[in-house]
This record gives sequence, C-alpha cells and structure tokens, in this order.
Amino acid sequence: MPYNIVVRGGIVIDGTGNDRFVGDIGISDGRITKIGDIPERGAREIDATGLIVAPGVVDLHTHYDAQLHWDPYCTASGWHGTTSVMLGNCGFGFAPVRPGDSHRYMLMMENTEQVPYDAMKRTMSWDWETFPQWLDHLRQLPKGVNVATYLPMNALLSYVVGADEAKTRSATESERAEMRRILNEAMDAGACGFSFSFLGAEGNSHVDYDQTPMPTDVMDPQEAYLLADVLGERGEGAIQVIVEFPNVAGARRDVVEELARRSKRPVFHNIIVAGTDLEVHREVMDWIDKANAKGLDIWSQGFTFRKPLDIDPLNYNNWDSSPIFRELSAAHSRDDKVALVRSAEFRNRFESTYGPNTLSSRRSLERFILMHSGPASRFEQFEGKYLPEIAEEQGRTVAQVFLDILDESGFDCMFSNPLTGLDDGESVADVTRHPKVLPGLSDGGAHSKHGNGGFWSTDMIILLTRETNQMSLEDLHAALSARNARAAGFTDRGTLKVGSYADIMIYDHATIHYEPQLPYERVYDLPGGDWRKVKRAVGMRYVLVNGEVTMVDGVETGATPGLLLSVS
Repeated sequence: MPYNIVVRGGIVIDGTGNDRFVGDIGISDGRITKIGDIPERGAREIDATGLIVAPGVVDLHTHYDAQLHWDPYCTASGWHGTTSVMLGNCGFGFAPVRPGDSHRYMLMMENTEQVPYDAMKRTMSWDWETFPQWLDHLRQLPKGVNVATYLPMNALLSYVVGADEAKTRSATESERAEMRRILNEAMDAGACGFSFSFLGAEGNSHVDYDQTPMPTDVMDPQEAYLLADVLGERGEGAIQVIVEFPNVAGARRDVVEELARRSKRPVFHNIIVAGTDLEVHREVMDWIDKANAKGLDIWSQGFTFRKPLDIDPLNYNNWDSSPIFRELSAAHSRDDKVALVRSAEFRNRFESTYGPNTLSSRRSLERFILMHSGPASRFEQFEGKYLPEIAEEQGRTVAQVFLDILDESGFDCMFSNPLTGLDDGESVADVTRHPKVLPGLSDGGAHSKHGNGGFWSTDMIILLTRETNQMSLEDLHAALSARNARAAGFTDRGTLKVGSYADIMIYDHATIHYEPQLPYERVYDLPGGDWRKVKRAVGMRYVLVNGEVTMVDGVETGATPGLLLSVS
C-alpha cells in the first residue's frame, strides 16, 4: 500500500492560517505525502469525520529534562496534542557535568523546578559528562514526543567555574574561552542555542537548594554576551532568557536587546503575562515592536492559559521570591517546618514582614482559598473560603491565619488560587495575536506537586475558540504550532503540508476539555510510587508523532517515534 496511514475525511486546519477544508491526509515513512481526496486505502485508516485535524503543538518552554527518563510521552503535554518540546530552559539542565557533581545538579533542579530528587536519582544514569554525550543519551531514550534542547548556562557555569564560585566572581578569560568552546561543541552536536535566567538576587523564586541565588541570576552579563557572539559567528541557534517576572523589580530588557544585537539570532524573552490590565502586557508588546523595528529579532514567551495554583505548602517553594518564605523552604523536613511556624520569633517576623505586595499578585496569600485544612481542624468550617474572609471572621490578619493553618495541620493542608489566568479571553487573545509572542509557557515537567501546565493548549482552544470566540481555529493553530516551530528553527514541522513530518493532533472541537477542572488529579506514577498533579485530555482522539500514533483517546499506545531535533 502507498500509505502507512490515511487520516480520512477530517476538518483540516493546516497551521498556515488558511481556511479549513474537509480532506484526507496520506502518510508514508513519517511524512505527509498527499493531502486531498485519497481513493487508495492505507495500511491503517483513521476515521476523522467531524474531527479537527491540526498540526501537533510545539511547546518551547518545558522542563521535561528529567521526566523524559521515566515518561517518554512527557505527560501531561503528550496527552494534549503536544508533539515537540524544548528542554534546557531558564539555564537549568544536566550537562555538561563533572563526575561527582550529579547530586548538586539534581538539588538545583529540585529546588528551582520542583522535580522530585528521588525520581531523578532512581532513573538517571549520569553516564555522560559533555553536552554531546548528553545529546547522545537523549537520542537513545525512548521518546513519544520530539525533543530539542538548549545548552543551559547554570550547568555551563557550574562545569567551568564551579556552582558556588560562579556566584561570587566573573569568569576568567581562560574560563570564558572554555565556555565558548563548549557552546561551539554543543551546537556542532545539535544544541538549539543556550538559555539562562537573569533575575538578580532579590524577588526571585529561582533559588538554589541552599536559598542562595542561581549562578546566572547574579553573573556578569558579559558571560552571556560572549556566548551570543558565538551564535552570531555561527549564524544559527536561539537564546532563551528570563529577565522579567511578576514582583521582580528592574527587568533587564537592555540585556535582551544586547543579546539580540550581538547574536543577530532570535532571542526569546520571558515573560509576558496576559492580564486583566491590558496596558501591562501591551507595554511589553510595544517594547517588542520597537526592538524589532531596530532590527533585533526578539520574541516574548507568553503565559496565556488558565492555570490554577493548587498549593501543598509542604512541597511548594514558589513563594521563595520573598526572603521570609525562603526560610520555610530551607526547613526541609515536615518537623522542621512545623517547628518554625510555632516559633514566636519567626511568627513575629513573618507577621511584620508579610503584606499583600510581598508576593506577585498570582501568589499573594490574599488570592488563595483554603481547600483542605487537615484532619479534625477547627478551620474545616472555613474550607472553600478565601484567606481574607477567614481572617475577617477570626478577627486576625491573613498572615496569622496562614500560619495558624500550617501549625494546626502540621502542613497537611491545601490552598488553591483559581484566579490564575483569565476567563474573558480578551487579554489572552490580545497577547496570542501578536506575531512575535510565543504562546504557551507550560513549564511542563516542573512543579509536579502543584500542577503540570501541559494542558495549556487545550485550555486555549476551549477559551479562545469555543467559550469566547476571540480567535478562529485557523489563527490559533498557526500560533500554537507553526509560529513556535518557525521561531525555534524546526524545519518541516508545525504545519500540515506535503513533505512535512506527520506531527498531528485529531480532536473533537465540541467536546475537548481537560479533567479535572479544580483541583488537579493526584496520580501516583512517579518512580518509587511518588505522586504528582495532572489534568488529562478528554476529546483528544488521536496524536501522531512522525507518522506513528502515540495516543488514542488519551491513552499511550506504546509507540515511541520521537526524534531529537536540531535547528536551522
């Protein structure tokens, strides 16, 4: 038979922005070989009558570097139509690494991205040192999605200068030469560029296991500029950098512009957040427009979906942008944390320090509902209420009530912020329509105990094309797939065209949704039986990666056709 698979009679949205049409798609040897009326039968037929057939989602901001070792489908992302993911974001990753330093790298990843240390310890072989060896390792792993990766600068600085020493001094000239050599070596082997965070020491939740800043956050930006020169000399690759985050003062957009100027390559700025105040994100978009008018190829990665924050305070440390909360994180055991909140000295400092503006609006205690108060708690009667409501009824402050709940429950409690993200769709659509905004920012693989953002594409489809009709499916899929693929330099992906790789999602537009709505589902599928939180896809009928079916109705097929991608 001429076709391995024929997707029959679906509503094709090809990712180019062109109008939808009903047609067949023939697939052979991993690529699309015909689109239109196909009279021949394929070795496998998929009846897509009445279903949307669209290019798979391209997610450029994930942290599946570790999870890929025990979950080849990178769920929840793989459940929701994502077919390609970028690893190594924000400067966090696992190579290059000197023998004996794996423990330190895993501690970094656990604290910054809340990837469980035990899961990494159980599944990662650490049989690599150089970045090319890491890429060879990734190639050999079974993959249900395509993966690409940056060279992460925290790992690079740790390898060349030392994880602790890099926080106290600039690299020497010989060390800078070595970093340039390693980046060239990584690019030769298939890296997509490099990444780092540059958020400073204060107001930043990206902190090391010992609550000190990460190396790149306090480094001399010259270290990154010299690496940008490498990409400029090579004429390939991209740079991902986080310089802007809610509640972090003094965003260094000048660094972003200098990176783009010196590299002459795409620079992915983080972060633009869709918000109810349209002027906030429009100011970022105005800066992007002005920078690009100067010939700088700057994009911004957008937080563009409704992601509730379900907070288990025993395992949550994204409050670490505030020094007083960092003390809670530094107390590693449950007993140590309970002792801390029972300390009169700590309580006094916490109550005098905390205010509504201590944390970003999304993480402010005033925005949280008490979901679970612990066994036989006097706060049980207040479950489902916001902390300010409880505080008012108790005649106490929000800070006092928060500490009381932690104390009485022994940290066996749960808070939720259902307001993270938007319901009207206007600001999400406003951000997504901008041609230099890359939607998504799933953070997939990170923050496993307060919710995987891999459902972001499903949420955007629901919000923008079904609930609010702010965007057409044609325009949205062009952003979810083609725009992200083009920005990253993934050739022959992101659109459904003859010759393109057959990365495809097939879903029922009328019924697609994610479960549960609130809170997340807790599943015990981490190595060793540990748990994480997920939202599953419903109505996602099929997902194909490189022409093989990887998901049917949200269930993995066992096929692992994913490839390690490089960029052009």
